[in-house]
Amino acid sequence: YREKTRTWHNNMENQCVCITGSTHGIGYGIAEAFAKKGAKIVINSHEKDNGALDKLSQLTECYFVQSDLSTIDGNKKLIGEANTKLGKIDTLINNAGTFQDTDFESINEEKFNKTFNLNVRGYMFTSQEFVKHISINQNNTSIICIGSSNSLAAEKNSVMYDTSKGAVLMMIKSMAISLASKNIRVNGIGPGILETPLTSEGLNKGNNKKVITSQIPLGRIGEPTDIGGAAVFLASDEAKYITGQMLYVDGGIFVN
Repeated sequence: YREKTRTWHNNMENQCVCITGSTHGIGYGIAEAFAKKGAKIVINSHEKDNGALDKLSQLTECYFVQSDLSTIDGNKKLIGEANTKLGKIDTLINNAGTFQDTDFESINEEKFNKTFNLNVRGYMFTSQEFVKHISINQNNTSIICIGSSNSLAAEKNSVMYDTSKGAVLMMIKSMAISLASKNIRVNGIGPGILETPLTSEGLNKGNNKKVITSQIPLGRIGEPTDIGGAAVFLASDEAKYITGQMLYVDGGIFVN
């Protein structure tokens, strides 16, 4: 039993993983989960490192690449430097995103473009660069896109975000079909309500947290580590026959 536990703990030690938007929140939770399994990782932000590199380097071999993934140049920079630092990338986690929403009448071209350039174009063109660098000697390569429960369920005054995450859902399916012949799997994770730096202010207003928690069958708000565990599974050999799927990690709120 101890031997099996040790092997499972280290079963990602030959894997190299690049996680976008990963110095805090969901992205950091994913990076930490892979680091604890022994994977070598590259983390990313459009801003300077906030200390995440030092913390994750205590767990595994880790590098940081600053790049803006809303631009083609940023996509190329990240994937190019990640491959140089790690020697290869086995799994790409598309996580970097933005939430720009407002009431429908206040949507403008600038906000729309900012949302789609990162949430949709960033995913697609970072994935394209990743695929270009894959060698024929790599096994079980995969792309994991972080979607949302909003990929399927609409939210009031969230038109731009909901539309972008709906696009991510179809991108996952279409890329999965298009890349299957190259043995590249493509899946997604649809987080439910999580407590992150992005959501903490809203959750802690009034009795919001109590009301939301009462609607979740498992009885708690999710954490970034919940998404990390799902990402490790989808990247692992145990999931090598899974592609084109969105795994909703939401505490059961979708089925309530």
